[in-house]
Amino acid sequence: MSVQIIKSKCGLVLTCLLGQIILFAAPVQAGVSGKSYTVNVNSSLGDYFTACFQFNTNGNLHFSGQSATYNVNQTSWQAVTNPPSSVATISLKGVTTQGDYVINGTGMNSKNTTFTFNGTLLSQPTCPAELPLTPGNLQFGGNRENPFLQ
Repeated sequence: MSVQIIKSKCGLVLTCLLGQIILFAAPVQAGVSGKSYTVNVNSSLGDYFTACFQFNTNGNLHFSGQSATYNVNQTSWQAVTNPPSSVATISLKGVTTQGDYVINGTGMNSKNTTFTFNGTLLSQPTCPAELPLTPGNLQFGGNRENPFLQ
């Protein structure tokens, strides 16, 4: 095996840049499993609310009193509520960035209400008590109906 020394500065810079592009071009997994995120949600009905997405390691996502099954592909995740949902089926998809610290995505329920959301990783793997997972305890701007189901 021979090693060639590159004498030009352009060649060295180009070789370094090409190496970094190849290094960072590797597929990245959306590492949501076992993590929870506080998310700010906007709906097409004009609702703005905060929720917590809790991604368990067994493929279940819990959010705002709903349970969904999620899967992860190369750079994103997708989830759909488990039938029978109480009122509406909800489909969500998203990506994580900044080392899985930031989450962004969109969603839609079976009533054609759409959602956009963004949020950040929580320090613990479960949602805190202030962001409840049961429909009876939901507090969204004084409206007790879950806005994901409207």
